[in-house]
Amino acid sequence: MTIRSRVLIAFCAILYLGTLQSHAQSGETVRLAEDSSSKSAAVIKAHMAFLADDLMEGREAGTVGEARSALYIATQFEALGLKPAGTDNGFLQAVPLRSAQLDLSDFKFTIATSDRSLSFENSGDVAVSASFASTDLSVAGEIIFAGHGITAPELGIDDYDGLDVRGKVVAVIGGPPSFLPSEEAAHFGSSDQKRLMAEAQGAVGVIIIWTPALEKRYPFDLLKTLFPSWNMTWVDPTGRPNIEAPQISLRAFVRGDAMEAIFEGGPMTAAEAIAKSEVGPVKGFASKASVKLSLQTRHDDTRQSRNVAALLPGSDPALSDEIIVLTAHYDHVGICAPDKEDKICNGALDNAFGTALMLDVARVLAAQKTPPARPILFLAVGAEEKGLLGSDYFAAFPTVPRAQIIANINLDGGFPFYDFSDVIAFGAEQSQMGEQLQTAISNMGLTLAPDPFPEQGIFTRSDQYSFVKRGIPALFLYNGFTDMDGKNKGQAIWDSFLVEHYHEPSDDLSLPIDYNVSAKFSDVFRLLTLEVSNAPSRPLWYDDSIFGERFAPHQPKAQRSKITK
Repeated sequence: MTIRSRVLIAFCAILYLGTLQSHAQSGETVRLAEDSSSKSAAVIKAHMAFLADDLMEGREAGTVGEARSALYIATQFEALGLKPAGTDNGFLQAVPLRSAQLDLSDFKFTIATSDRSLSFENSGDVAVSASFASTDLSVAGEIIFAGHGITAPELGIDDYDGLDVRGKVVAVIGGPPSFLPSEEAAHFGSSDQKRLMAEAQGAVGVIIIWTPALEKRYPFDLLKTLFPSWNMTWVDPTGRPNIEAPQISLRAFVRGDAMEAIFEGGPMTAAEAIAKSEVGPVKGFASKASVKLSLQTRHDDTRQSRNVAALLPGSDPALSDEIIVLTAHYDHVGICAPDKEDKICNGALDNAFGTALMLDVARVLAAQKTPPARPILFLAVGAEEKGLLGSDYFAAFPTVPRAQIIANINLDGGFPFYDFSDVIAFGAEQSQMGEQLQTAISNMGLTLAPDPFPEQGIFTRSDQYSFVKRGIPALFLYNGFTDMDGKNKGQAIWDSFLVEHYHEPSDDLSLPIDYNVSAKFSDVFRLLTLEVSNAPSRPLWYDDSIFGERFAPHQPKAQRSKITK
């Protein structure tokens, strides 16, 4: 090749790259380079190959495998030229943990009725976890049935009306109330919220009644598989463990004979209460039963998880104090099947997938000639599987000023097995981010789908909820169930995945992952980020959002547009 030919080729390459950069600078709504999708597909595949490898040992919180994964993510951020946004001028934020394990040999749970006393093992009709507060716990009280256990004046619901539960143990129907909209149901149906509302009424314990709907979502018998494990919570800088509703000492789930004993001699049976709960609030009453619990717990405060944080500064100095946080959890459940040949839960889709997509979005945005207008904080969080601990710790002790965080976009899993024509966004009904998503995906020819499984309570079960509770608008993205032929291809895959692969060793790279579809989902994530970052104003909660009213009462609100009604 002659020197002239080399110069000509180089000149053409420069023109080509310049064209790509000019499109990237404007935040174009479709990929213009034919090989850009295949590049993303290769990048996503490579990241997943590392994170879901057996060498990571399932990335369980507080283990070497999780630490290796955090280091890998940090080096990827650094290679992209992003700024460290952890602590001590680094990419990492340590998340100190308290681990708690039950002593199964010393456990007593008794329900006394008017004419008998029943004792239950911790695995039959009763499920109780270790205590983070005490190594030697003993608590007792009369039982009060309080319907769903909800106090929500904005919904016209007060299940504690007329009930005095001070110093007593409250029994409540478990799970999301089916008569509420999906996101509100997820919030008020969460166990933590039920305990917080009971604590506010002066109760000392909460017994959650396991319903057929909960059983369908998560079989009660699986709870006993958690007892030998170490439960975890984060510990604040003073050494105090984070406990939602710390005054609630007795925390139990019941079914069968234990559930029936609570309703014995009452105005309704357990079955009648559950049936009524499916259509509306249920009137509570004082049970004729009382309960006693004593247990022993081991504590270990030596473990820690890690968040990995990297900042892409914005291009508009006037918006430099408005930060958008992108999250994906990188941990999983570790060596989950010690008695099987394949012992490791690799968590390929849950959530090496989401982490890989976030890294790909970071790569593409960092390569733009002009960055997005607002700063982007890429945050890979740990210990999600232990109760959203990494994201909750960050939200409690952020490495950037919390007041500057204006939005959160979260990825946690997906089904990249078919080309999708719609997108699911948990939280889209609550803030202007839902409108921004519709704008972003319409340019890809995609539509926004409603929550396909409101009974699952998904909105409270991933890391965006840690930000919502601090008053920050958030979305949790999932690829839609409808394929490009208009068929619901995802529902059957979802049902099968939950039964066969969720938190099982088979969630690994042998699944038929389509990395080109993964790249398309990465585009959705990226384009929404650009839409929020380059918008004239920050996204606001809608004025009729319960989450905005509860968690951001003093922030300005927006009226819901016609397209979201």
